[in-house]
Amino acid sequence: MKKTIQILALVLAIGATVQTIRAYADETGFFSVEVEEHRMSKLIELRKEVTATGDTIPFAYTALSEEFPQITNQEQLNEALARQALRYLQAIGAEDALIKVIKQPEFLSLRSRGEPGI
Repeated sequence: MKKTIQILALVLAIGATVQTIRAYADETGFFSVEVEEHRMSKLIELRKEVTATGDTIPFAYTALSEEFPQITNQEQLNEALARQALRYLQAIGAEDALIKVIKQPEFLSLRSRGEPGI
C-alpha cells in the first residue's frame, strides 16, 4: 500500500511538471527565425507600396494576406509592423537587448508615453 501511494505521488508530480512545462511553452511560444523574417519582409514590402501609393492599402495585398489579420489602414499596418518586429526579436533571442536599448536616453520618448507597459 505504501509503495502504491509513493508511485501515485511520483506519477502526479511528473504530471504536474509536464503540465507546467507545457503551460510555459504555450505562454512564451516558439518562433521560427525564417518564418518571422518572411513575415517581416512581407510587411516591409507592403509598407513600401503604401508609401508609394499614398494612405491606402493596395487591393492586391489584402487578397493575399493569409499571414496577417486583414490590414485596411495605416494604423493597422503600423501595429502589425510593431508586433512583427517584436516577434522577430523574440525569435532571434534579442529581448534583453531591446530592453537595454529602450532604456537608453535617446529612446526616452518610447518610455514616456503615459501608458502602462511602455
